[in-house]
Amino acid sequence: MSARGEGEGEITAFGKALDVRSFGPARPGATDEMRAEPARALDAYEQAMRDFTDAQTRADAPGALRALDEGRYALAGLYALLVGRPLPEHIPLCFFDGQHGHATQQVSWAPPGGVARTIAVCATDAFRLADSPSPVTAQRGRHSGVRAQPRDAKPHTTPLVRAPQPQVSGKGGSGEQTYQLTLPPYRPAVMVFSTRGRTRVHLRFDGRKGRSSRLYRLSGDGTPITARIPLPEGTKATAFRVFAAADQEAWTVTAAPLREVPRFHDEISGTGSDVIHYRGEPGPGVLHYAGPSLIQLEALDERLAHSVTLAEGRAGKHTFRWPGRGYYQVRSAGAWSLSAT
Repeated sequence: MSARGEGEGEITAFGKALDVRSFGPARPGATDEMRAEPARALDAYEQAMRDFTDAQTRADAPGALRALDEGRYALAGLYALLVGRPLPEHIPLCFFDGQHGHATQQVSWAPPGGVARTIAVCATDAFRLADSPSPVTAQRGRHSGVRAQPRDAKPHTTPLVRAPQPQVSGKGGSGEQTYQLTLPPYRPAVMVFSTRGRTRVHLRFDGRKGRSSRLYRLSGDGTPITARIPLPEGTKATAFRVFAAADQEAWTVTAAPLREVPRFHDEISGTGSDVIHYRGEPGPGVLHYAGPSLIQLEALDERLAHSVTLAEGRAGKHTFRWPGRGYYQVRSAGAWSLSAT
């Protein structure tokens, strides 16, 4: 079979898998989380076909390989939800080349002149990165790995193969620059804002559609920040500005599926704004807050748009009632904990 035929065969096989594992959204007991998985799988299938349309070989369509991998994981997640098992761990393809197969470890890497980030790579690329003191760039091939960059080569500011998910990165922020995050084809999705060190950050979005406010306060409360923020539907990109307490603190922003949202039944804690997935039953709940300013607990609808505010107040204990399973947003500038009683 030719290299192009191999790629076409993979897409066809995945299309058949979509038919075999058809899932009716009106199925008794179906949840929003279940309905999201086949939608993501179908989006991945269509994306793979688009990326492979003009490709001559399988190696010419790295986006198609990553889309198929995302789609296969979505089907595996649907099956796990249907049988009541935990979602399987998602092991991404090698960052430098999807043909290398699934990654085996995460390493810190930066393109020449770029900001360091954590990437998932195969075993061979991890060895080559650790063994090479020089900047590296990717080579495509059956398994070409990475190589030292020639001294007279023109520096690359981005990897030759695009990242699995849209990503924006920077250092600090005075709010003067507007950043654009390209949104993924699947919805709903969240923005994940993270820093390598501890700091306090304010994010201000240009649009308020689906949000209760355009301003988000993020804090790690002495630890690096990892915060999730709902992404709006109906747009191809979202614009935001960064106000950071530390001028040189590196940060990254990525778009991610709902499986990145923390799940809990009885109790969860965090710092600053975040999105959480409550898996318990309707009933009384308690919000404890130990930070400055106000805190709000908001229920989100199936599109992750703001639905209703359940609790609001300053530091202390606040009681409310959980409407039931679903996604919720905590908006605060300090440490908090949530529990079901």
